[in-house]
Amino acid sequence: MKFRSTAFWVVAVLPVIVLALIFSNCPVYAQDATKAVTRQDKAKERISTIKDKIATREAAMMRKLASFKDRKKAETAERVSENLNKINEKQTAAMLKHLDKMSAILAKLEKRVNENSPTAIASAKATIDSTTTLVRDQAAKDYTLAVSSESRVKSDAQKVRDALHSDLQAVRKKVVEAKQSVAAAIRREGTTNGRE
Repeated sequence: MKFRSTAFWVVAVLPVIVLALIFSNCPVYAQDATKAVTRQDKAKERISTIKDKIATREAAMMRKLASFKDRKKAETAERVSENLNKINEKQTAAMLKHLDKMSAILAKLEKRVNENSPTAIASAKATIDSTTTLVRDQAAKDYTLAVSSESRVKSDAQKVRDALHSDLQAVRKKVVEAKQSVAAAIRREGTTNGRE
């Protein structure tokens, strides 16, 4: 059997070439990717702005700490300031991760249920969106110490720590409310579709 015959080319190779040409000319729908890229660019720009702001405040704090006579107190204040910002960053990152998981759960639920009562899902999505905005705003906050004097550095640190604590508690409460709205949507859709 000769593989170089005309029949071989017509039966095996020509359809492959035609299919390759057809699929290579498929339209590309990049509108969503462009939006995602612009959202990512905006987020990166916002993060860099926040980091610049934090660096400026840290530089001002370092200048004040350099004038301290007690080196140990200055080092402790610097460490506390860094830790407060790290705590805020880690906590908000964890909250955003949980909100993303909740969004994924709602998307799965939406695929499974029929369109009888989309109100529970819609309200849960709205709650997640508003909570995500709150968490991102919290992540943008700066908790660098504003040192007024060497004798008041401890009280300044306590004020900033208490502010961080109360802000994180308020945002965490909203994340819990978002979780409860997702659970309520799942329960409602489960009873609507006769699964319970």
